[in-house]
Amino acid sequence: MTVMVIWFSWRRKQKWKRRHNSVALNETGAGFGIETISGDSSLVMFTFEEIRKATKNFSRENIVGKGGYGNVYKGILEDGSEVALKRFKNCSAAGDATFAHEVEVIASINHVNLVPFRGYCTATIPMEGHQRIIVCDLMQNGSLYDHLFGSEVTKLSWPIRQKIAIGVARGLAYLHYGAQPAIIHRDVKASNILLDDTFEPKLADFGLAKFTPDDFSHMSTRVAGTLGYVAPEYALYGQLTERSDVYGFGVVLLVLLSSKQAVISINDHHTLLLTDWAWSLVEEGRLFDVIDENVLELGPPEVMEKYVLLAILSCHSQLYARPTMDQIVRILETDIPVH
Repeated sequence: MTVMVIWFSWRRKQKWKRRHNSVALNETGAGFGIETISGDSSLVMFTFEEIRKATKNFSRENIVGKGGYGNVYKGILEDGSEVALKRFKNCSAAGDATFAHEVEVIASINHVNLVPFRGYCTATIPMEGHQRIIVCDLMQNGSLYDHLFGSEVTKLSWPIRQKIAIGVARGLAYLHYGAQPAIIHRDVKASNILLDDTFEPKLADFGLAKFTPDDFSHMSTRVAGTLGYVAPEYALYGQLTERSDVYGFGVVLLVLLSSKQAVISINDHHTLLLTDWAWSLVEEGRLFDVIDENVLELGPPEVMEKYVLLAILSCHSQLYARPTMDQIVRILETDIPVH
């Protein structure tokens, strides 16, 4: 098993350079069973007045999320359906064609673990400036971050956490190998994992996603992401590949296992990356200390060990030591061990 070989190499880092040439990863995603999208979508172009009405004139009471891009509002459309509306700030009409194209590409992608797009709005409004808004289905259970670290922390059981991990992996694998053109999410994190009423995870926030040409899977670009989740080669050099998302997934897996945030506050002046904390424990032979002992219905020791090792491997500092998302899905869905 390829992943086992890589893990073995990590455990003996001083021998990495000599061994790594013998490791052959399947880069193509062949055999994953993903069907190519048709390119069709039922995207709706909303008027600004429809958006204003749905959000009660962008009422503060309707805000369900905030970020560097702007606010997310809960809204109700005329047909009674509940939606989430992301309103971007600091926009200009100059980039509307590109914006519309990217939204149309995103909306054409259908997968159970991706947030469905309803439509978008672009308009220049007197006294309010230029507007760009995307409309998505509203997820009733909020985000993974809300449940783990929000004002009303939820004790998610291990079966639910496991369901979230597998669903996120499937969604990312689809973006990498099923979507045409391939999509690198760029900002995989707990707050971008939304949960429906059955706790099925849906990857959100494609405002930062960039699309790669059919034959081009590497690019250097301005870094967009969140501290603690960003892969080192991307943060340091702007080197972006599908394995940048793998790193983010590994951090999410550690968050699910430990119930700790991606950046741990030691005191008022010091912080520690969750990845560094977890790696230290594993290297010391204290693998099970990574797991939050208060999580209900923990799985068998061999299952929990497998998840910790997979998280550590996915967060490997060396780009090509990380597995691909289709490999990760196969590991999570089968009894394949990680040694």
